Amino acid sequence: MSDDLSIALDRLGLADGATVQDVRDAYRRELRRHHPDVAGPGAAAHVQTALLIEAYTVLIDHAEEHGLTAFTRPTLPPSPAPGPTAGPGPAGIRIDADTGDPFEVIDAQALDEDTIAVDAPAPETFAALYEAAGRVGDVSYVDRQLGILEVIVRFEGGPSCSVVMTLQGRATYTEIFCTMESIEHQPTPPIKTVIDALVAELERV
Repeated sequence: MSDDLSIALDRLGLADGATVQDVRDAYRRELRRHHPDVAGPGAAAHVQTALLIEAYTVLIDHAEEHGLTAFTRPTLPPSPAPGPTAGPGPAGIRIDADTGDPFEVIDAQALDEDTIAVDAPAPETFAALYEAAGRVGDVSYVDRQLGILEVIVRFEGGPSCSVVMTLQGRATYTEIFCTMESIEHQPTPPIKTVIDALVAELERV
């Protein structure tokens, strides 16, 4: 395992043998602890959040590239990495196979209960997410550089909740990880309603 991968595991507090799911769980746990909305708006919180995002990206990208389900530190040097995988073109442009004409694609789908995959590069995804999130709730925090967006959503007959979204660029798509916490003295509802609404709005953008 390269030094970058070892450092990434250490940043997430993970040992040898950690699975991809362990990486996701640790990233969510640590992000909740260190996000500026929790730890405060100081520079240290922003730096720590950026380091967590970087560590998560390094590990997930490596797992996807090599088909891994767990991470270990082998004694032998790793084999050379394959060449880069072709991803979407600028602004999510694709070429129609029949006509050869370019067309723009925003294809969003729920990856799991709190993650959305968007078939577009991170900058275009962030712009689309900003517009979509504004239709779902009230945008309360934006950090384009770190790829973080927060909205306040209000559930009918339920609490108002903070939904924090962080973007991770992948080889062929962009991942949006969402966390939701009630900001009132009521339990946090299931996040699926918000995920479904965001997916629907992203596809309308």
